[in-house]
Amino acid sequence: MDRLTHGLNAALSLLLVGGSLWVFPTLPARVPRHFGLGGTADAYWDATLLHWMVLPTIAIVVVGGLYGAAWWVGTRPAAVSMPDQQRYDALRPADQRLIAGHVQTFLYGTATATLVLFVVAQGSTYHVATSATNTLPEVGWALTLGIPVVLTIATGALAWWLPRRVRRLAGDRGP
Repeated sequence: MDRLTHGLNAALSLLLVGGSLWVFPTLPARVPRHFGLGGTADAYWDATLLHWMVLPTIAIVVVGGLYGAAWWVGTRPAAVSMPDQQRYDALRPADQRLIAGHVQTFLYGTATATLVLFVVAQGSTYHVATSATNTLPEVGWALTLGIPVVLTIATGALAWWLPRRVRRLAGDRGP
């Protein structure tokens, strides 16, 4: 599963960076740099390569941080901080690696969602910049608001599920 996620993340990264560079020559003189909550562009800046590549750069830095965190968790499962730290620390190393693997998978999936968010945001910005509208397409608006909400819910679900998984591995059937 992680191999598929890595491939997808690499493809999304290439799409974001390569696609942004590919369409750059077709941009008008000014492009939106900010959208209000309703999806309407409320600030513009000159269409320089530096300005146009801000979102892809932020995305790659964030995804790099997520992959770095996943690497750290995978190489140091004993260093993972858990809600029930004592119970986690008492797990066998193999069980700690299993929990660390779950955290890594979550981080790689978060990277995928982040890349989708930035691809949609950049594509929607391009649409607004090159069309007669100053409002994000509905799908762009919905995804740029919805993906962070879904990630927040998924993070809460992971925080709820992991301690239960640790208890099960420890052989404790308590609440």
